[in-house]
Amino acid sequence: MLLALSAGATDARESGGDGPGEAEATAFLAQSVCLDDAGRPVPGRLPFEPGCDRRRPARIDEVLPWRKTDYPDSAAAVARPQGYMASDAVVGRLLGRPAIIQTFDIGGGFQGHEFGRFEPDEGGQAALLRPGPGGVEASFVVTQDGGRPGVLQWFLSPDCRPGEPPAPAWLAFAGEVPEGRWAERIAPINIASAPDACPRDFGQALTRWRRARIALPMRWHDDPTPGSLPVEAIVSEHYARTEIAASDHLERFWFARDLGMVRWERWNNGAFLPDTAERGRWFARTGRCGPVPFSDSPGPGWALVDCRTWTNFSRQGGRVAPWPLP
Repeated sequence: MLLALSAGATDARESGGDGPGEAEATAFLAQSVCLDDAGRPVPGRLPFEPGCDRRRPARIDEVLPWRKTDYPDSAAAVARPQGYMASDAVVGRLLGRPAIIQTFDIGGGFQGHEFGRFEPDEGGQAALLRPGPGGVEASFVVTQDGGRPGVLQWFLSPDCRPGEPPAPAWLAFAGEVPEGRWAERIAPINIASAPDACPRDFGQALTRWRRARIALPMRWHDDPTPGSLPVEAIVSEHYARTEIAASDHLERFWFARDLGMVRWERWNNGAFLPDTAERGRWFARTGRCGPVPFSDSPGPGWALVDCRTWTNFSRQGGRVAPWPLP
């Protein structure tokens, strides 16, 4: 799920906060393009490669100089080196405001889909950056699930007011993003059908986040040789309830500096969802997502039931799929 940047947000460190400012938060949530001496994007050059001293966030209305896609199932690695889904995180607009839009773009001929063309069973996500007492707060505000074509789900907080900009609720991180430990908050949240359709009641979701320097697997579309990519990442966990053991599921996200969201996991808790073990065994057989730092089970009886890792890179670039947002 992705993000919109609130107009007028201040840099947290300029206002005395301990967390990242808007520019640094954006560097984790959006992918960057490398620039030449004239300020033009360099085709085929990625932010982690030499010669990328100048960079800026990618924009939704430009041809991207590079793209990242997920990994194919292990049985399809040779036939489908480009994977199934591209995920672009680019600066755009949401409800007339500056935004980072993240699309989930299925392509490469998989089930008739092509990259760069939005299909009804695809989707994306958006979130807001807002100033908080300790620094910027990054929260998802809207998503479209490919299983519900054309349906936008708005994640709203008790700050929601009819006729005003949406109040985002699916917290990713807020204030200080520490190394060596988790920061956490209980976030009130509910789903609505419109950005100002303010709910009356709210659930409570435990959210944890931290920063770390880790190594992730990587490969290229035209070279299946596995590699290792060192990144600085913010890892964020969203539980369904206020306590881990009381939650029926977890969604976990990795946001890498200059790359955007590079991994997503869904874990189910067998204490509440009886098909958890079966789904976990099925997903493990796909070989799509190997272990990475912080990809740990929350506890006994949990299983990883879905995951995507977007570190399968292409130098070809292309247009962002035009996800229709208000």
